[in-house]
Order: sequence, then C-alpha cells, then structure tokens
Amino acid sequence: MSDITLTGHKTLSESAAQVSDITLTNVSKSFGGKSVLKNVSFTFKRGETTCIKGASGCGKTTLLRIIAGLEDKDGGTISGVPDKISYVFQEDRLCEDFSAVSNIMAVTGHSLKKDMVQQHLKELGLGSSMNKPIRELSGGMKRRVAIARAVCYDSELLILDEPFKGLDVKLRQSVMDYIKSHANGRTIICVTHDPAEAEYMGGTLIDMGETRT
Repeated sequence: MSDITLTGHKTLSESAAQVSDITLTNVSKSFGGKSVLKNVSFTFKRGETTCIKGASGCGKTTLLRIIAGLEDKDGGTISGVPDKISYVFQEDRLCEDFSAVSNIMAVTGHSLKKDMVQQHLKELGLGSSMNKPIRELSGGMKRRVAIARAVCYDSELLILDEPFKGLDVKLRQSVMDYIKSHANGRTIICVTHDPAEAEYMGGTLIDMGETRT
C-alpha cells in the first residue's frame, strides 16, 4: 500500500471540521503469543497534533496500523477514525520509475492541479528534481516526495511513522514547517524517537513506554 496523500484546499478544511476525536479504549494486540499492546487507551483530539515516542518494540507502528485499519486488534474498541487517511510509512513506498510529480498525481488524481503539486515540491526544495525518475533521487529526496504525497491528498487524518528519518537537522525543520503549514485542520499522529521533533511539531506528547505493564 502506498502512502496516501493530502492537499490543502477549502474542501479539506471543510471535511476535517466534521471529523471526531479518535478514541482508543483498552486496545490490545499480540503476535505469536507475545503482547505488543495491552489495554491501550488514548484520545487523539480532532484537528490537533499528537506525537508518540517510545523505545523500539513498544508497539508504536502496530498502533498506527491498527488505527489505519491495516492491522486487526485483538481486543478493545476504536471510534472516530475518518474515512480519508494519509499515511507516511517508515519505508518511502514510491514508484521508482515515476517522477516525483507523477507519484503524487497518481494518488491525488484530478483533485490537485499539476502546478500545485509542483509548488508543494518546490517548498520542499525539490524544484530541480521533480521530473526525474525516483530511482535517480537520494534517500532524503525520496523521503520528502513521500511526505509531499501524504500532504497532497484530501485526507482528514495524517499518520506519520518516523517521517523525518534520513533528513539532516536543517531539512528536518523545514519539512516540519511544511507539514504544519499545510495541516489545514487535519488530525495528525506522528511517531518520533526525537523529543526535539515532538516539541517542534507541538500538540500532545504520548510516551508509549509509560503505557506498558
């Protein structure tokens, strides 16, 4: 499954305004008899940013996949998840033979004009590379394309799983600014290992390590 993507249009803000809080109550998940999530309860506020941190293996990615409907939970309830979700996975999941512009437009279709897609890529410093095949881009460039694709789709929920890995400090800050400037009232859930990233993104911080028993 590809990273789904977002736009920044009036229609997005209007649809986001209809979204409820996302509420998880006693959500549990095990793999091979090993508990990854045990009775996890969170509320992700509508239109706000929530950052999740915690050690590797504490269930952060599993939690995101359950919220997005990509993984079944073993128990508990989830409510308020919208239909339109943008997702930046830990892997870029781009079409290597397509250009950056084509990767984004393959998801947005006619909902976002080509010149707007190009403007998004320019904001991320990809103006001179937007028409090159993805296979010719560096890892940091590919990461920015994946993020742009997730910010250009008309979603109501934006899920980011370690979106800034592979980016240097300067790029990281500019990409975070880009995401915040195009949030358009969306609910954002972001996993990060870096407390500084969580602070810069703002909103609520959840430490998954504190939820484990």
